[in-house]
Amino acid sequence: MRRSLLTSYEGQIKIFLVLLVLFLAVAIYFDFHLLVIARDAIRDEAGARLSLEADLVRAELERDQMLRGLHAGPESVPYIPPTYLDRIARLKGMNSVEILTPEGRVLSSSDPERVGREDSLLVDGAGSTRRRLLAGERMVVPMGGRGADRDATLTAYRRIEDKSRIVVAFIRVQEDVPVLAGVELNLKIIAALQAGGLAFVLVLVIFFAHWLLQPYRRLLRAAGEAPGALPGLEGPAPGDEPDYLVAAFQGVLGTLRRQEQELTRLRPGGGDGAALPGDQLIGGITSAVLVFDREGRLTTLNASAERLLGVTRATALGRRHGDLLDGNWKLIDLVERSLRRGESHSREVVPLAGSSGRTTHLGAMVSPIRGAAVEGAAPIDGALCLLADLTEIQTLRERVGLKENLAALGEMSAGIAHQFRNSLAAIQGLARLIARQRAQGGDPPPAGGENAEAILREVDGIGQVVDDFLRYARPISLNLAEVDLADLVQDLVRDFRSDPRASGVEITVEGTFPRLVADEALLRQALQNLLVNAAESFALRADRGPDPPGAPAPRVVLRGGPRAEAEGGARIEVIDNGPGIADSDLPRIFKPFFTTKDQGTGLGLALVQKTAVVHDGQVEVESRAGRGTIFSLLLPARPGAASSSGPT
Repeated sequence: MRRSLLTSYEGQIKIFLVLLVLFLAVAIYFDFHLLVIARDAIRDEAGARLSLEADLVRAELERDQMLRGLHAGPESVPYIPPTYLDRIARLKGMNSVEILTPEGRVLSSSDPERVGREDSLLVDGAGSTRRRLLAGERMVVPMGGRGADRDATLTAYRRIEDKSRIVVAFIRVQEDVPVLAGVELNLKIIAALQAGGLAFVLVLVIFFAHWLLQPYRRLLRAAGEAPGALPGLEGPAPGDEPDYLVAAFQGVLGTLRRQEQELTRLRPGGGDGAALPGDQLIGGITSAVLVFDREGRLTTLNASAERLLGVTRATALGRRHGDLLDGNWKLIDLVERSLRRGESHSREVVPLAGSSGRTTHLGAMVSPIRGAAVEGAAPIDGALCLLADLTEIQTLRERVGLKENLAALGEMSAGIAHQFRNSLAAIQGLARLIARQRAQGGDPPPAGGENAEAILREVDGIGQVVDDFLRYARPISLNLAEVDLADLVQDLVRDFRSDPRASGVEITVEGTFPRLVADEALLRQALQNLLVNAAESFALRADRGPDPPGAPAPRVVLRGGPRAEAEGGARIEVIDNGPGIADSDLPRIFKPFFTTKDQGTGLGLALVQKTAVVHDGQVEVESRAGRGTIFSLLLPARPGAASSSGPT
């Protein structure tokens, strides 16, 4: 079965791969040739520009009459100041500017070290460059560069003639052309990569041809062994190898098909088998499955959906989703948006009202069903709705929330009871003391008045606890209006300085306080609580003993400014250099009735946090024991109070 190279399939594959390699080689050659042309164009452009620069240098020398040194007497050495040439070179961004004698010796140069040296290009090379310059040609030659991988250098020569048109000297200018150096380097890299790539492709083609034709050779050998046992393939192989392989494998497939038919006939039951239908596939799913067509009519549902909706297949199929889900508007809206807009929804919790009046909470997933796309987006053929009963989970969640509320209520009640018990114990003790004094002396002695005042203070303390608790527990209705924080802060600072609890504490106001829409009374109370809390922290420091020598004086800073993380709003900070808050107490400072003070109610910071929350803001705290505390009240921007504010 060996055939010529052009007629055999193996030969045709090899010829195709060789032509492919030749095509790549030609493409690489032309690509490299274009790069060389581009390099030469850049060099010519740079040379033309440098030639013009050389002419300009010669014109400037003639204009400034600096060439008179070339006409010095026979006994003196011609001289042109190197500093002048150096200034010209620096102004024009050149490497050097030199004046050469007709014999090629450097008369003057921007580099003084080259004075007296010979120019290698004019002296070497049998004097061809010199003769061309004397003949009137302009010369621009590449000089390699100070770093072949960084830049290239071009050198231009010009004649200097006297009035008799006799050449008295040459001007030599030299300039780096970094672009030309980059092109030269890239040209070398590209040439190396293309040559290496072509060699790699050639090797790869050789191995690829061997790998590609190896299975073909095996098939050809197998087909050569098969014809004697296959009908229609007896005798010599056909002229075309692919046709021969196709005929051989068609015979094999025919034999296999006849054997399969024989096995099917012999199989019990005639071999009739059916694929699982869609209804059977979704029947075992525990979640409710509903399929609606593009008009919103129900086409498929499973047994779980029948139980959940309280319908039967016979009465449900063909009904529109609005009729089938009557009264469950959220679920109807999800299906409608999926059918009309192609929206997908997942993890949606929707209530489902049953016929018995019981409300079931469902987890819904609604997704559009799209057909094959013809042009553009695929059309929506329907919607798939999966429903899972989350009633038990929702009930457990409500129970957990109720337990949390009851726990919070119990904690608050325990705090109130603790405050009341302490106050009542003090009142009871004072009352017994008054009764004992009355029994001993008849009329109450003068000390009885002090005891009565102590009882009144305890009663006032109980009243303060009740008032703070009611403010914390009572729902707040915001009385929004535009508040000038600057005026509010000035009032608070004035009250703070007159408060006995802030005696000896210096207060400073820093930053800016913008106007914003808020409840002024709540803000005033929250900021006052923070200032009082800062002042009382110094009393705690005093209880721990005298301050060490050099300790800073008690100081509170009230700082304001806009919120950095959002447009508008305000950030108000109350900073003190008190004893700070212990790390173990930080997580509990905003809990009701938690306090570290002997006379504190534990509701001040809780009220501050509630004020921040009802204003859609937040309160932050930073504190380190022994280094002070920073409370930050962050308030967002609100729209104008024209329609939402009440009377102030």
